[in-house]
Amino acid sequence: MQRTGVSSLHLTAAVLASLYMVALCFNWTNVKYVLKPTVTLLIAWPTAKGPSRAVFIGLLLSVLGDTFLMLPDQEAMFIPGLLSFLAAHILYITAFDIPLHVSWAVAVPFGIFAATMAANLYDGVEKEDVAVQIGVAVYIFTIALMAYKAALTQNTLLIAGSLFFCVSDSILAWDKFLVSYPWCEFGVMLTYYAAQLCIAMAYVPPNEAR
Repeated sequence: MQRTGVSSLHLTAAVLASLYMVALCFNWTNVKYVLKPTVTLLIAWPTAKGPSRAVFIGLLLSVLGDTFLMLPDQEAMFIPGLLSFLAAHILYITAFDIPLHVSWAVAVPFGIFAATMAANLYDGVEKEDVAVQIGVAVYIFTIALMAYKAALTQNTLLIAGSLFFCVSDSILAWDKFLVSYPWCEFGVMLTYYAAQLCIAMAYVPPNEAR
């Protein structure tokens, strides 16, 4: 499996992510706009020369998704944002260095997760147009498959990253389609940055690790 490491840029990203969480608490809008894509870009950069180009491109697509989802017209930007992150997850799946095979001990929990997500979101998503309905269904399947394949690798960072993504996307979906709580955005971004950092650190090349 790939060498893991922590880049100095990842440490900087962690500090700026913490500042972003403070900006969320105090609703510093301009600070959030600057930091949200910047943090993900800093997470991405150390993987540029890493063993998997797919992870680097996936992280860049995540930067694009971050940008779409923070634009003022969030309803119009939801599908572009969803497609950006969907493509990123597909790239992560291709990057996880293990043949895809059936392990029922791993498949059952993630199958239950996907089924539970779909069932809970049904009432909210059925009110949306067909594009959103299809996008959400495909996204749920893809995030569950990513977590499944990460578990097959037995790489602690990849497993942690995929589980953080499951939590982040679950909160985001609940907030958008069901019930919104004041803490949702904080929970989404905290687990999102943790997810991206974990996955990126699994693909930091030796010369970038500090």
